[in-house]
Amino acid sequence: MAPGTSAPRPVVGVDLAADPRRTGVVVARPGGRWHLDGPLPGDDATILALAEGAVLAIDAPLGWPDDFVEAITAHHGFAGWPPGARRRDLRHRATDAHVAALEIGVRPLSVSSDLIGVVAMRAAHLLHELSARRGRPLTRDGSDDVYEVYPAAALRAWGLLARRGERYKGGPAGDAATRAVRRRILGALGGFGGVTLEPGLVEAAAASDDVLDAAVSALVGVEALAGRTEGPPPELAARAAREGWIHVPRGPL
Repeated sequence: MAPGTSAPRPVVGVDLAADPRRTGVVVARPGGRWHLDGPLPGDDATILALAEGAVLAIDAPLGWPDDFVEAITAHHGFAGWPPGARRRDLRHRATDAHVAALEIGVRPLSVSSDLIGVVAMRAAHLLHELSARRGRPLTRDGSDDVYEVYPAAALRAWGLLARRGERYKGGPAGDAATRAVRRRILGALGGFGGVTLEPGLVEAAAASDDVLDAAVSALVGVEALAGRTEGPPPELAARAAREGWIHVPRGPL
């Protein structure tokens, strides 16, 4: 179904980590406004149960670069390393290059050569389980209501995070500077007319960038449903279905 034409459904935002204890989960529920509540448990069973009848917006790579998969398959089968294989193409997907070209100040990590690959393995398992429950393989480009998202890119696209010198992640758990940035972002998100952040969620997200990223992921899913994110161009559609595609919002929330 085309974006923006389906009846509103809950959107489950997930900031996926290898450890469920570091996985943020927030649900945006439709109504007169989108009500965001959480955080919810980050284990696989909870995520899959929430995804039933809902849209999933997940902060994790949903696939690996085509060239990387082909090269590793050839190497594993003793067919030799593909001649002319370039490390850049082995490390980055089409969507990674697209996000970098937007020049909004973020560059996705390499799913094939950075630690984010461990998170991608968990995402692949979740996608497999969700496909089994829905009775068909699910593509990774967003057309099957599973959207790959990148919260930092969304915050930059919305103008809620300066390109330089401002961090909302990292540092000690009680770092005052990053907490202040998170509170400012939450104030901006809660100030939009169509969004309500539950008080418990605001406090949890102010204390944890994992929870804030989950909330942002849910809102990107809402924007994707309305057709307000960057989808893959036609010439990259087949690759995006395999490799995954990061949905970055177009314009303000």
